[in-house]
Amino acid sequence: MWKQIKRHPMHMTLGVGLIMIGLWLICNDHFFPWPPEATDLMNDNLWGGMYAMIGVLIILWVIDGSESIKYNRMLLVVASGIMAFLTTYQFIIWLATGAYMSWISNAIITAFVLILARGSDTQNV
Repeated sequence: MWKQIKRHPMHMTLGVGLIMIGLWLICNDHFFPWPPEATDLMNDNLWGGMYAMIGVLIILWVIDGSESIKYNRMLLVVASGIMAFLTTYQFIIWLATGAYMSWISNAIITAFVLILARGSDTQNV
């Protein structure tokens, strides 16, 4: 297991990060203040659960050791998609309300995922 984590530390970091974002979203039921008519939908624990689940799946990919290219690419595409969604949504909230949103750090995480996907040199073993 440690050998696999040492082999893919960036994937492991991404997986843990997504789990932490997911837990943050689950624990904060009033994080998204806008638009008023959609706050219940956007603050639903389903969103946080989705982030945590993708994080767990990435960690399982690392620990599994099979280094499936197809699975890795699918996970990285989904991770970049959900991070891009979160970044865009927080940016729109910031524009509309002026409320502080962590869209800049999420933009950096999105860029990290895209760089990881581009440089991911997994191969079938």
